[in-house]
Amino acid sequence: MRRIITITIFVIVFAIGAAFSAINTDPVSINYYIGQVTFPLSVMLILSLIAGIIIGATVIFASTIRLRYENRQLQKKLDISEQEINSLRILPLKDEH
Repeated sequence: MRRIITITIFVIVFAIGAAFSAINTDPVSINYYIGQVTFPLSVMLILSLIAGIIIGATVIFASTIRLRYENRQLQKKLDISEQEINSLRILPLKDEH
C-alpha cells in the first residue's frame, strides 16, 4: 500500500512539473562577469532548486561531521572518566585509626 501511495505521489509531482515546464518556456538570460546564458524559465528554476538542495545538503553534512567529531571527543572523555571511577572503586579503603 505504501509503495502505491509513493508511486502515485511521484506521478502527480511529475505531471505538475511537466505542465509547469510546458507553460513556462519563455527564455531567461543570466548575466555574469564572464558571459551570458539563456535558458527557458522552467530550466532555470529547476537548476536553482537543484543548486539549493546541493548547498543545503553540504551545510547539513558539514554540521553533521562537526557534531560527530564532538561526540567522539566526548565519548573519549566519558571512557576515561569511567575507567578512573572503576579504578577508584577497586582501591581498598584505608582506615587511619
